[in-house]
Amino acid sequence: MLHRHLTHRHLTLAALDDLLENGTLGDWQPILARARREPHGPVASRVEELLNARDYEESGALWRSFLERSRSRVEGAPSVRR
Repeated sequence: MLHRHLTHRHLTLAALDDLLENGTLGDWQPILARARREPHGPVASRVEELLNARDYEESGALWRSFLERSRSRVEGAPSVRR
């Protein structure tokens, strides 16, 4: 999905804002995958920042739940010993 007036494909706050507001599940797949891999990483943190700043109506609850579940999986996972 091309974002509003943006000419890049970076997951900046503006790009994420547009994707959360206007994107489809297909548009969200790369964000979901990245946040699942790195639930405390930069993309997940930007999504959380946007959720705290705006009301995304229906999609906001979905994203909050997704981040919470992704983070709890990481925090609840047994540590790997090497």
